[in-house]
Amino acid sequence: MASNEKDILRIYQTYIIQIIQPSCILPLVDFLKEYEEQICAAETHKGLTEAATMMMEFIYTLPETPGWFRMLLDGFSNAGYRTLADAIDLNNFTEIEKAELHKDEIRRLKPMLKDVKPSDILIHMTDCLLQNQKETVERETEVKGSTHGIHKLVDFLLRTDNPNWYKIFLNALGLGGYRHLVEVLDNPDDNPAKQSDAECGEMEVEEMEFSYSEKAAHANLSANADTPKDGEQPAMNSENGPSVVKLRDYQRELAEPALMGKNTIICAPTGSGKTMVAMEICRHHLEQGTEEKKKKVVFLANTIPLCQQQMEMFRKYFENTEFEVTGQFGETASPMAAILAVENYDIIIMTPKILELNLEDGNIPGLSSFTLVFFDECHHTMKNHSYSAIMKMYMDLKLGPEPAALPQIVGLTASVGVGKSKNEQDAREHIYQLCANLDTETISTVSRHVEELRNHVFVPNKDTRVVKRRASSPFMDTVVELMAQVESIAMKTYNIDTLSKIPRNTRGSQSYEQWIVEVQRNCKVLRLDNKEEEQKVCRKLVTCAENLRKYNDSLIIAEDARMKDAFNYLLDYFNNMDPAYFDETDAELVSYFQEKKVMLQEFANDSITDNPKLSDLQLVFQEQYRFKPETRTILFVRTRALAEAMKEWVLETPVLAHLKPRVLIGRRKTDIVEGMTLSKQKAALDAFQEGGSKLLIATSVADEGIDIATCNLVLLYDYVGNVIKMVQTRGRGRAKDSLCILITSSSESATKEQINILHEKMMYDAINNIQSIKHAQFLARVKKIQTIMKKKQDMEKLMEAKKKQETDVFLLLCGKCNKLTCKSSDLRVIKKSHRVVINKNFISLCNVTPHPKPKKYDDVDMKSKISCIKCNADWGIMGSYLCFTELPLLKTDGFVFVNSRTQRKLVLKKWQDFPGVIEEFDILKMDSTG
Repeated sequence: MASNEKDILRIYQTYIIQIIQPSCILPLVDFLKEYEEQICAAETHKGLTEAATMMMEFIYTLPETPGWFRMLLDGFSNAGYRTLADAIDLNNFTEIEKAELHKDEIRRLKPMLKDVKPSDILIHMTDCLLQNQKETVERETEVKGSTHGIHKLVDFLLRTDNPNWYKIFLNALGLGGYRHLVEVLDNPDDNPAKQSDAECGEMEVEEMEFSYSEKAAHANLSANADTPKDGEQPAMNSENGPSVVKLRDYQRELAEPALMGKNTIICAPTGSGKTMVAMEICRHHLEQGTEEKKKKVVFLANTIPLCQQQMEMFRKYFENTEFEVTGQFGETASPMAAILAVENYDIIIMTPKILELNLEDGNIPGLSSFTLVFFDECHHTMKNHSYSAIMKMYMDLKLGPEPAALPQIVGLTASVGVGKSKNEQDAREHIYQLCANLDTETISTVSRHVEELRNHVFVPNKDTRVVKRRASSPFMDTVVELMAQVESIAMKTYNIDTLSKIPRNTRGSQSYEQWIVEVQRNCKVLRLDNKEEEQKVCRKLVTCAENLRKYNDSLIIAEDARMKDAFNYLLDYFNNMDPAYFDETDAELVSYFQEKKVMLQEFANDSITDNPKLSDLQLVFQEQYRFKPETRTILFVRTRALAEAMKEWVLETPVLAHLKPRVLIGRRKTDIVEGMTLSKQKAALDAFQEGGSKLLIATSVADEGIDIATCNLVLLYDYVGNVIKMVQTRGRGRAKDSLCILITSSSESATKEQINILHEKMMYDAINNIQSIKHAQFLARVKKIQTIMKKKQDMEKLMEAKKKQETDVFLLLCGKCNKLTCKSSDLRVIKKSHRVVINKNFISLCNVTPHPKPKKYDDVDMKSKISCIKCNADWGIMGSYLCFTELPLLKTDGFVFVNSRTQRKLVLKKWQDFPGVIEEFDILKMDSTG
């Protein structure tokens, strides 16, 4: 085995010597101690690559002592080369190849960077520079000046193994004040002096209130406001046919390519009636069927509320026809129901995940079972989305050895997006990629009937209000003091700064949140020589990290809402802790909060510390409702906790209580807020629709697709995303003379919104450019991308098959107290979705409590919650399946996974990332288990 390991290193030596800095690794690798001085001397006098080559040669000649290979990989990882270590360990250099992207551009454009001061950007580049490298750049700058310093920094960047280094570098340049370089770094022909007004004025608006507006444009390709109910128009009722809605001319134009049987992306503003267009395409398609060759349609929508909405619309449209509509989503979905739906219905509304799983399991024989597939919000057909998984199956059929019948593909979207594009050429590449992913023959937009589109789709006036940040307060100062105490306890236990490559930033910031999340993840996989000590240290650090995260959340809530909301958030967290499971750390940290609780409550109730952002929001409400009492408002906020806090604020503010706010959030439960059931979501929408509520406070669940009553005011409360999110949220304002206002205390957010507007124009310029080229040229470009994709896809399948051959057994430790719970050999998988423990001893380690919302999914009854009997960490759900009444269903984030052979620890986000083998659940073998 050892010689094989050296062979592996030889195979990948070219990568290794171009990346590592030996002096950072040598102190961590004991078996190279006697050569450390010689290698470091080579590094100083001959350079990093020569020194790295020398180091590798020494490794090849050294005796093969037990554990040397793992020590070397751990040395790489602990020195900061985690991606390289994982690449060698997993024999997969995909991420390393990503890191190589853009390095040629940086080499070529290095002279452009000579005026960049390293001190302006180093603080933002911790993720792709080692601490030693950062110090070297600082020293070089101090001794030889900024030009030498930036060149040294670039040299280090060219050796990084971080696949995200280019993004980090551009972000650092932007934050450091070099936005002109960000704009042109990939394209030297661009004008580096060209800056937007928003960028030039950024420094002036940081700490002052101001407002600027974007006048409403006429609806064109970039317009995104709506007519009522997604293009609603008079119905042409017929006793013998569907309740046909006569399409407007612009809608007919959108439908034309699909009506001709072409694979099409339909891109048109929100509210232009894309669902109506889809139903007309569907009707025309089904009517082409015969008894011998029946047509079958599946309509895919990303969320259960969207599926419910679309199913109701399709059923109403086809109620007087021979065509039958059904749905497969949510708790009613099951393999048998999917089989029956495909056999007996003409139109099936599904979530993409349900279709993906049923195709994989063979319940649905293949995509050839359908003749037409709609992808709603098709811009999601990227990366690892279920849309992409379905289209990979499609491409296997299209490019496979045997010819197969393929369904027609129709995508619907208001915005194809631009991805991470920095210029129109990049935007075109992004759109070509989307077209290739959906096997698209054409992009259908409105060009001949633009005037009619303008008459029916209204674009809101856009306004941005930047207000002062909230001044510090005694409440926030006290929370910061508590955080400092918790940090001190953690630091006395272990140097937590070494657990994250992200620097510990200002408390109460998103960057601090990122830091503590990484610390929390890495302290779970901490390895110490003394296993008993390791268990204690891990639990203590996990507990401290949980507390720090909650305190940081409360500071963020205080920034956006009221102090009392932030206090109530903390109070709920500490009140819900069960003392029966406390260890000394829990007790100590709770006592800190209890000591300050009365003081915090007094500070939180101090009305002097008003929030400027809330005050401005109240002013907007009062202005709008004074002149238009019938105004309907959607207020978008970033988090569920904030949505609830804003609702309480409105209800407790006398001049606003008449708005009778309702909240619309997602269905998934978090550790902060319970999710909303489908019935509660519908009740909130109905109240807003029928006038009982004039204000809907929503998270991102309302971004896309959901049919929300006509509203004339959209408020974005520090709610900024990419261009697709901007287009979708702005499009919620569907009434004539609507207004969309961004309220923010961050000039960066205001600038980002302006950049989104530029990206939107870039997107439509790119679409126009693509539509203007010869059709054969377009198809050739798409085919080339697909051929490359297929080769990559086939390679990934081979690697996945090889990966699944690994038979190492993993130990599952409690993610909080590190107690051993079971082995991966004790696990079984039910229907590729549920990982259950079949070792009966596991139940004795569980604390079992009733589930607040019992449910059934995939024939599994989920009836109780399970947690660690020692520390009460959440482990998942107790369910029943077939004749088995007690089957623990595990959640990944409740555990740490330890490879029993290598002792390497892993924390997983999802079961699909588990590197070992889990057998299928087999009822015939169950009697012998336990």
